[in-house]
Amino acid sequence: MEKLKNLMALAKQDFEKVLLVTVVLALALAVGLLYSFSGAEQEKAENVRREWSTRKTKQPPAVDIAHYRNALASAQNPPVVDLGLPHKLFNPVKWMRGPEGRFVVDRLGKSVGPEALKIESIRPLNRTLRVVSASPEGYLTEITFEASDRIADRKARQFTMKTDEKVRLSGGTARNPNQLWLKAVKGKAEDPDEFVFEITENKESIVVPKGQPSVRAEAFVADMNYPAENRQYKNLRRDSAIVFGGEEYKIVDISENEVVVSNRLNDKKTRLKRTATAK
Repeated sequence: MEKLKNLMALAKQDFEKVLLVTVVLALALAVGLLYSFSGAEQEKAENVRREWSTRKTKQPPAVDIAHYRNALASAQNPPVVDLGLPHKLFNPVKWMRGPEGRFVVDRLGKSVGPEALKIESIRPLNRTLRVVSASPEGYLTEITFEASDRIADRKARQFTMKTDEKVRLSGGTARNPNQLWLKAVKGKAEDPDEFVFEITENKESIVVPKGQPSVRAEAFVADMNYPAENRQYKNLRRDSAIVFGGEEYKIVDISENEVVVSNRLNDKKTRLKRTATAK
């Protein structure tokens, strides 16, 4: 009992030291535990990073932006505003007196003016080349230029040619004359199978078989009418002039299925298509 009292007395004397040692030991234990827990957490974090970097993820669905692209394309290429007929804001309805004295209402703008022209027919103007006959003097050749500007040149011309001979045609220049050149004759000389010609001005080669002409459409001629004034126009060629409605027009082009007319005053062009009934 005496020893216990002595120990209690000694503890009372060194209480602060014992308490300090106890606190230091507790802190050391806490540091050790924190270090251990920190390593475990780092290992967990590394495992999570490794798992996410190697995990196969599902791609999100693609966003459909077709609607926005269509809207952008529409904004970049807006529709053309057509203020022509049948809109009446800038195109008032015309009333006119017809050829019989009756009034005609032009609601669509096609009863008068160039759009009222009707195509009756369109015919080709051909260049025709043929060999008429063969003789010891040469080959009787005939050529016709129906599209020529000069009326005299539209008639058929005949001349006798030998192989490698050239004949002067209309057109060309003094330095570069327009000539027809018989370049070659294939087959027997007295009865050839084929003739090879060339137009020297444009280096065009023309092959003429035996007994057959070579025909090529170089232009077209049209017959037209203007019902509003009962006018008829025959044999219209390119650059022909016609008058109707008090204005003058020019034929600027004729193709196989179309005629283009131009107003002399404002150079406005109108394209007229040949209908199925026109020849």
